Amino acid sequence: MPFRTGLFRESVGMALSSLRVHKLRSALTVLGVIIGITSLVGMVSLVQGLNRSMAKQIRSLGTSVIYVRKHEPGVFVGEMPESLRHRKDFTVEDAAAIQTLCPSVAAAVPLCYDMATLKYKNSETKLAEILGSDPGYLEIHELGVSAGRCFTEQEVLHKADVCLLGQDLLETLFPGSVALGHWVLIGGKRFLVVGELEKRGRFLGQSQDNYVITPHSTLKKRFGSEIQTFIDAKPVSIEMTDQAIDEITDLLRRRRGIPANGVSDFGVFTEDVLMDLYHKITGTFYIVMIAISSIALMVGGVGVTNIMFVSVTERTREIGLRMAVGARRSDVLIQFLTEAVVLTATGGAIGIGLGVGVGWLVEKVAHIPSAAPVWALLLGFAFSSAVGLFFGIYPAFKAAKLDPVTALRYE
Repeated sequence: MPFRTGLFRESVGMALSSLRVHKLRSALTVLGVIIGITSLVGMVSLVQGLNRSMAKQIRSLGTSVIYVRKHEPGVFVGEMPESLRHRKDFTVEDAAAIQTLCPSVAAAVPLCYDMATLKYKNSETKLAEILGSDPGYLEIHELGVSAGRCFTEQEVLHKADVCLLGQDLLETLFPGSVALGHWVLIGGKRFLVVGELEKRGRFLGQSQDNYVITPHSTLKKRFGSEIQTFIDAKPVSIEMTDQAIDEITDLLRRRRGIPANGVSDFGVFTEDVLMDLYHKITGTFYIVMIAISSIALMVGGVGVTNIMFVSVTERTREIGLRMAVGARRSDVLIQFLTEAVVLTATGGAIGIGLGVGVGWLVEKVAHIPSAAPVWALLLGFAFSSAVGLFFGIYPAFKAAKLDPVTALRYE
């Protein structure tokens, strides 16, 4: 064992010495390894950063919000299937039934959307999202009112022309002044501002403050009764989320007359489903990343094999001399394998540094979050070392099989 340890140290020292002597040759040899590991670590850093950011932003939509939609989120190639596009709409009565008949549900509200520009005097906003709902929408999505109030149930019942404005709209229409009590035009219709919503920040690079909330009854009265209705709900507690989903699903199936063996024509899900969908999408990036890295590592491995053959040829007399003074064939094998691994591991270390640097640079320039997990750094180093081990085996065996007498006579 002491001899083996000493041999390993000697092999590492000789490999490092070879790197110093043949800097350019070594750099060109491991260029493919460097490119492969850089792309691997860089892409993992960006995807992991996006994953963390996505999880944080999805949680900001509301803790354990239950979304009731015509279908669950998914990626469709081409047009959405006919069976999904023409599913039955939800109603305000569906939301009321969920609120009343599902014990695990703390709140359930109808929700409808439209888009319009807002005007006040000479100021006009860009296209904004108009949300129609009940006062409970703020509770479900944990939204705060920074000034004024939310509209009341009576205002919903009487289809009052009242609204709450997001911060982006307030900054555009009422810079440096109070919006409460003023009438604004939403899509050409007059609405009284009764509340100012707290700032929410950004989601996936898009502002979450470019929106208006108004009673759902008012939205349909002003912008068309054909606007689709959805439902948002909140469980009594996070622990009761699954039970609440089951209760909502069972209730809606009965209200829609779906038989026991029939397939539900709606989706009930939480933000976890959105996160799962995101992970499926980013999984494609991982596959592409691995493919690109594998090609680059393969090229680097071929370069390692070639340079190791050159090294064996250059050091044939040295190999013969080592065997003549007692070195075994296994010692020669270990020596050249160690040199190959050290060569590619050095390229891997450089690639790891460059990959982390690429992630940092993209974050600073493009504001895309990055995070280099420890497992990715270890994986990159392991991959680069494995390339040296795999592609260095054949040249090392060739060196170990040299006849000492023939090797000593080599010129």
